Amino acid sequence: MELALLVLAALYIGAAAWLAWWMLEPINRVAGALQFSTRFMLTDVIGLMIMLQVPLAIVGRAVETGRDQSSSPYWILVTVFVALALVLWAAAVSVVSRAGITRLTRRLVVIVVLVPGALSVIIALPLCLTALASAAPVGYDDTRLQLFAILGLAGLFAFMVGIRRLSFWALAGSPGEQALLGMEEAARTQRLAGRAR
Repeated sequence: MELALLVLAALYIGAAAWLAWWMLEPINRVAGALQFSTRFMLTDVIGLMIMLQVPLAIVGRAVETGRDQSSSPYWILVTVFVALALVLWAAAVSVVSRAGITRLTRRLVVIVVLVPGALSVIIALPLCLTALASAAPVGYDDTRLQLFAILGLAGLFAFMVGIRRLSFWALAGSPGEQALLGMEEAARTQRLAGRAR
């Protein structure tokens, strides 16, 4: 049983890493190739404020069910969510800087939508798969859960494709776009040279 759980955990971690790589591949490839230094812009701070609002609102609303806000679980949850938002923000700022994304709107979209969106997909995918698996023995009551799970998976797939497309969009008009085009051209040339042999 323990071995099966370890194998399942390893499969999930591998699948999560591959999904994150696939969704943000254009930006990550360019960031790895260009390696520009990390630079902060004013919109990065605005992005951090936006990222902090969502978890703080969720935690505040969840804990605000009549309890005193000075209780320790409230502050523990707030601290964990703020730390997670700071880590996501720092990683996103580092990636957009290294990829050479300087246009304010595109940079903000990567920081606020793409990086947290990729994390949301990684968290929501096993939940949808678990709901689908638990509704496998279809009964009258389970049909609704199965339908929600299928719709959730379809929505997640569309969201993943949208994140990948936005990754290409975010590079437009930046040095990263030219670097990505150069890498794709080099890969195409190498494929053609391999076929000619």
